Amino acid sequence: MNTRKIGKILILVSIISVIFGSCIIDTKPLGYCVRNCTRDTFLIQLTKSDTLDGWMYWGKQPEDTARPTPENTIVVYIHGKKVILASYFYTLPDTISGYLYPFGNDTCYVYAIKWQIAKHYTLEEIRAKKLYDRRAVTKKDFNDNQEFEYRSTVRSH
Repeated sequence: MNTRKIGKILILVSIISVIFGSCIIDTKPLGYCVRNCTRDTFLIQLTKSDTLDGWMYWGKQPEDTARPTPENTIVVYIHGKKVILASYFYTLPDTISGYLYPFGNDTCYVYAIKWQIAKHYTLEEIRAKKLYDRRAVTKKDFNDNQEFEYRSTVRSH
């Protein structure tokens, strides 16, 4: 065989390998998420923590403790003070949160705070007045797309 024929065979084998290799696509999401099945906008987090503290950083300088990312960081003004919220997902009605990877435990927790509440109260006030919804969830609470459908509503204040 001459080198020209070998080169063509190698190119053909490479193309076939790429075509057949790319046909096997895993469409299942890599993480777990929460679908907001309400008419309200929420700050939603899926976490291993069984208390509200620790799942969200509130402060003027989040760069001092964590590197904020645009996907899960937002700035609001509460009582005239700039507050930067990180490590949660701003979730509009009928949308999903970002994908999260909390399942090393059997039980995880969904925390949901209405956006209107988050804009008007500090984290301490939200905690003290229990202005959030907390749901304990397990893997079986998620559908085949690894989505938990959040349907309950947080009381208005």
